[in-house]
Amino acid sequence: MAYTTSRIELPAMTPGSGGRHLVVHRFGQLGARPKVYLQAALHANELPGAMALHHLLPMLLKADAAGRMRGEVVVVPTVNPIGLSQLVGNRHLGRYEQLGRDNFNRNWLDLAPAVAERVGERLGADAAANVARVREAALAALGELHPLNELQTLRVEVLKLSIDADVVLDLHCDLDALLHLFISRRDWPGAAEVLAADLGAEATLYNDPYPQSSTFVAANGALWAKLADRFPAAALPQACLAVTVEYRGQQDVNHALGAADAARLMRFLQRRGAVAGRPGPLPALKAEATPIAGMDRGYCPCSGMLVYRVAKGERVRKGQVICEVIDPSDPRGPAARTPMRAGGDGLLFARQVDGTLAWPGKGAFSIAGPKPLAHRVGLGSLDD
Repeated sequence: MAYTTSRIELPAMTPGSGGRHLVVHRFGQLGARPKVYLQAALHANELPGAMALHHLLPMLLKADAAGRMRGEVVVVPTVNPIGLSQLVGNRHLGRYEQLGRDNFNRNWLDLAPAVAERVGERLGADAAANVARVREAALAALGELHPLNELQTLRVEVLKLSIDADVVLDLHCDLDALLHLFISRRDWPGAAEVLAADLGAEATLYNDPYPQSSTFVAANGALWAKLADRFPAAALPQACLAVTVEYRGQQDVNHALGAADAARLMRFLQRRGAVAGRPGPLPALKAEATPIAGMDRGYCPCSGMLVYRVAKGERVRKGQVICEVIDPSDPRGPAARTPMRAGGDGLLFARQVDGTLAWPGKGAFSIAGPKPLAHRVGLGSLDD
């Protein structure tokens, strides 16, 4: 099989409206290993990942034409046509579905119960056989579903593309951030460490034992961890490296970054053996992985204007003022500023944009710290 492209049609939701669709690019041989699945813009107003794939696709076309594909690579450059279409008041609102108010990266299917029911008794000491059985059962479970609407169809069809992959990369971004990753603790050190080095991640945050929130990455990666926990006597490796890649901030969409990110992705594909080539020495790791429980998140305590005292990328200390919420109607000057302080030591890797509107509960910053924080223990990988 050479390069192919296809469309996945989604059902129309209103009379007289045409259904939306996904465009899927496949490189290499169907069924070849490793299989790598890449998608971008699940939160549809997060486009730096789509820019990286824009630059990666011609590289993959060239490799495919030259016979250098060793595995199978599946690419969906914009995976959420529903969110892409949500234009309101001259603004693009792509994080939540407007019909059901669902976060596009939440409430993905947990296939572990269905897979366990199908193959649990047949899992034994042969790891390769177990992996094949689990993948076959997961695809069969997806094939038996009958989604009712557009969003459900999107989720089922996308999982059919990814659930049997060795590597799943979901490309997102933050508002104003450094390049960072969200991973499972079971992938570090090892496969995730290699990815972090190749991509140049400034921070990597892990959940332990597996992603607790119902994200797309959790649907793919946590399947293996959950089955391994349920069947401890069986040889069940963590057969899918599933990672959320946060490509900096929403405004970081340009050719220079896109081309550099694509080159790093290709280097990783070569190192994994999906594409023939010499990736070169593994770059030095920029940061060790830290626990999600050590990630301090600042939430605005009141309304006003959000103004920062600290730039992203700075190391901060517990108690340090990161930003202020300013009441513009208060004439008292400095007394009108409500400071927001770091809850722990670490790297300020993500924040909002200076001068934006603040409201009670709005997330203002994220700090990657090495030690679990009492107020963060038990929380999932990503806040809503």
